[in-house]
Amino acid sequence: MLETIVWPLVVTILGLAAMLLFRAAIDKKIAGITRAGKDGVLFERQQEGREPQPLLLSFVEVMRLPISASALSREQSIEQQVQHFTDNEKITALTRELATTRISLEFNNIAQVIFGSQITLLVQLSSTHNGVSKQHAIEIFEQAKAAFPELHKEKMFDDWIAYLYSNNLITYAGNNIDITQYGTDFLKYLVDSRMAYNRYG
Repeated sequence: MLETIVWPLVVTILGLAAMLLFRAAIDKKIAGITRAGKDGVLFERQQEGREPQPLLLSFVEVMRLPISASALSREQSIEQQVQHFTDNEKITALTRELATTRISLEFNNIAQVIFGSQITLLVQLSSTHNGVSKQHAIEIFEQAKAAFPELHKEKMFDDWIAYLYSNNLITYAGNNIDITQYGTDFLKYLVDSRMAYNRYG
């Protein structure tokens, strides 16, 4: 049942959160403008020792932020789905769904750009107890470079492996490279979403 509220919840909560964050930053910048001209705008420097004051919006102001009719319709659907929950149950259920949805969004974004050779490394890592050596990972990269020269001709191994590390898919365990739980869950996501096909690169 909760699966039906995943995307509406993300649109509503993340949309509002983004608007709140950007609004605060923009308002702060506008307030700090001291001069504007053809060469751009000049902002006043933050006075040392002066704590920045966050822009806090009341519940009423948050609810007045622009929102589409579609989002309002989905909001009503969410309210109907959880109306029989207690307040604590609503928070717990919606927090779980938000966390799950955010992970799915992250996995989907990674799946759109990850190279096939990087997935090959993840698959091999998932079948070991202690990971593989850096040299083994380099060999996988060199094979990809030979198979797809135009794609990898200007890339170095450090760039190739850094994508996996920066996205928390792998970790370094001593002299070895190993897969993280996040990386293992990513592979499962590819299978569950039928995206575990042979990839370019």
